[in-house]
Formats: sequence, C-alpha cells, structure tokens
Amino acid sequence: MLVASPLYGMEMKKILCLVFIVFSININSQSKISLSVLGGYNYIPMENFSHYLNGFSNSDFDKFSFSGNFKLQYNLEDRHNIFLSSEFISTNASFSGGFVSVIWTFEAIPVTIGYEYMFKNSDTDWTPYLGLGISYVLTNTEDKYLGDDGTSVTNYKENTFGFETKIGIEKVLIENLFLVSEIKYRFIGDTKLNKYTNGVETNLSGVCFLIGLKLAVL
Repeated sequence: MLVASPLYGMEMKKILCLVFIVFSININSQSKISLSVLGGYNYIPMENFSHYLNGFSNSDFDKFSFSGNFKLQYNLEDRHNIFLSSEFISTNASFSGGFVSVIWTFEAIPVTIGYEYMFKNSDTDWTPYLGLGISYVLTNTEDKYLGDDGTSVTNYKENTFGFETKIGIEKVLIENLFLVSEIKYRFIGDTKLNKYTNGVETNLSGVCFLIGLKLAVL
C-alpha cells in the first residue's frame, strides 16, 4: 500500500497553495482552464542502486510501481497549453542476510511546470499532443532495519531537480470531459541513499504510463 510520508506535510501544503494561486489567477482573468487526474504505472530501473543490491545474496527491488498525477492546465491559444502538475512516486527494495534485514521505501513528489502542443483536428474527437517540463523534486528514503537487536526506522530527505518529456492523446467523451492517456520519460537527479552512506546513490528516473480524466472547468 502506497502512503505518502508524513515528512511531506509542509511541502504538500506549499504545493497546494501554489496550485490554488494559479487556479485563482486563471479564474479571475476568465481564462480557459482544466483539471486532470491520472493514474498509472512507472518503470524505474534505478541502475546505481540495483548494482549496490547485487552485493547481497537475498535482495529484491520493485522496478514497477503505481503513480498518481494531478495537473492544472491553462490554454494560452487553440493549440498551446501551459501546465502545473504534481505526482506521487513510490517504490521499494529489500535485502536479508543472517539475522538482519533492511527494507527501503523510496518516495518522490515532482512539482512540474511545462508546455504542451496540441495537434488539433476538427474532423476527429482525438487530439494527440507533445509536452515537456522542468521539475523540482521532493524525495524521501525510508530505511527500516530489522535485526536481533531491535527495529529502527530512519528517513533521509533530499530535494533535487529534473525534467520530463511526454506524448499523449485525449478524446472528447462529453462536453468538457476528456479521456486522457500519456507516456512520459521523467528524469530525476541523483540523491544519496542516506547521510551516512557515501558512493551509494538513488535515482527515480524512469518511464511512466498514465490514464485518466480531464475536466474543462472554465
């Protein structure tokens, strides 16, 4: 079960405030805006950390994980959109040996500002589009140690930058409601496993497939 870490509380409040400000600006200026909610799967190879895990005989790593995405979109012109989006990414790894085991939970919340170009055609309800964006990424690594001497849980937070490129398509279902699907490549900068481990980096870059609904609000 994927649950966002409580350590993200303050950061998420800031993100929601930013979304509210952008939303309010668009309403006051009577611009056309839309809201999208999407969900899907990530493929996250985390090659650096996978190599680190190869040193342990009994190890496991989840390369596929669920992702949830929220997007606020502003239509500049007929074919040009800018957007503000955020999503929650989480995956897990573990190893066990002797009387000790460790479970890692890797979490990231990218906050992305970007641009989309819509290939509109009046002859069809299907509209493909391309997009790109830059991201500020909040990351957290939870390290759960289980051993004969007890259990301990530590969290290491480190923020970084990234970018995304995507291709998508949307279809009109009814007036102001669209079915949306995207495939995106997301790059996220390297972060350390924890503040005590040098030379071991994690990276949540990967490919994501999303599908969901978009509502034209105004």
